[in-house]
Amino acid sequence: MVSEFNPDAIKLVVGLGNPGARYARTYHNAGARFVCALAGVSRARFRAARGFRAYRAAPRIFALTDSFMNESGGAVAAALRAANARPDECLVIHDDSDLPLGEIRLQFGRGSAGHHGVDSVIHSLRTKNFWRLRVGIRPSLPRMPAGGFVLRPMTRAAEEKITGAAQSFRTRLTPPGTPA
Repeated sequence: MVSEFNPDAIKLVVGLGNPGARYARTYHNAGARFVCALAGVSRARFRAARGFRAYRAAPRIFALTDSFMNESGGAVAAALRAANARPDECLVIHDDSDLPLGEIRLQFGRGSAGHHGVDSVIHSLRTKNFWRLRVGIRPSLPRMPAGGFVLRPMTRAAEEKITGAAQSFRTRLTPPGTPA
C-alpha cells in the first residue's frame, strides 16, 4: 500500500466537475478549476478525447471529465486507459463542502465520504486505491447543506482562493528544477 505521496509516480491528474458553460464557474467545478490552474492553462487548451478532455504537460497528463459529476467514473477510467496508468498513479481532484474554502487535503485509498462523483470513480475503477485531493468550497456563510450552494456561481474571491490553493499545491506536484 502507498504510504507517502510521490509526485513522480503521478501520471494522470483529473479534475471532477460538470460539463458546459452553465456549470463552469460553480463551486461543484472547483476540481476542474483547480486542475486548469495546476496545468497553467485555460479549459480551452484541453483537447477532447473519449469522455474527457486532456492536456499533456510532461511528465503527466491533466484531464477534465466531460460527464456530469455523479457519472464521472467512466471518464476517469477512460483517461487512465489513455494515459496507460494504474489507479495508484492517478490524482483525482474534487470539491469538498466539508472543508473551508481553499483548504486542501490529500488522501489515498479512502472512501467517498458521500461525494457522488468519487463514488462513481470508486465504482468504475473497482478500487479506492487512488490519490484524492479534496478542495474546500464551504463559504464562510452560516452552515447550509451542500446542495444549497454547490451549483451556485463562485464569487471572484472564491475563484481566486481556489486558484491560489492550486498554485500552492503546484510546488508539491512539480519537483524543484522541473519547468512548471
